[in-house]
Amino acid sequence: METQTNEKKETVTKTAAPTPAKAKRSKVFPIILLLLILGGAWFGISKYVHGQHHEETDDAQIEANISPVIPRVSGYVAEVRVKDNQRVRKGDTLMVLDPRDLQLKVEQAEAALATSQSNLGVARTSSTAAQSNIAPVRASVATIDAQIEAAKINVWRTTQDYERYANLVKDRSITQQQYEQALAARQTAEKQLQVLQQQRNEAASQTNAISSQSGATASQIKVANAVIK
Repeated sequence: METQTNEKKETVTKTAAPTPAKAKRSKVFPIILLLLILGGAWFGISKYVHGQHHEETDDAQIEANISPVIPRVSGYVAEVRVKDNQRVRKGDTLMVLDPRDLQLKVEQAEAALATSQSNLGVARTSSTAAQSNIAPVRASVATIDAQIEAAKINVWRTTQDYERYANLVKDRSITQQQYEQALAARQTAEKQLQVLQQQRNEAASQTNAISSQSGATASQIKVANAVIK
């Protein structure tokens, strides 16, 4: 009877032994579950924070405010003084352009300015010379006009004398020499009138040439002033 009782106790003891292992497994599972929950929460929070400051997409469009920067001159950028998403104020320098190309344009403009100023000086000198030359020519034209009027009167008088002497010579009221002198006087007066008229035409042509030169010089002055501006 005792032997059987001991065997039963040993069996009961061996059967009841696994109970602590089940208790350990039941404690490990909640810990793992808690760690998974904490890890998931940390991952979700980090993704949320990252998503507030970054946009990630393979193929999408987003709406944003775009402020175009339009410079008055073009050129290569030498320096950028702002960063992405940096707030700026009116008057802040955003970028600096390479000044070498612009400096070359300035030097070319200065050379063109010097040339235009020189052309303006030459044009003004020519204009002054033209104005000084046209005054004597106009005075000469006026003098020639007066001489032409006098020559016309002389031609009329010598023509009247010649016609009278031509009638008188037929009646032998005058000598042949007197007639020839009247004829020569008329021819001389006519020749003198022709010479004066030719001189007047030449003086008028010279006046027109000087006037044209003066007009051209005035145009050159306007062009030079426009280029200088």
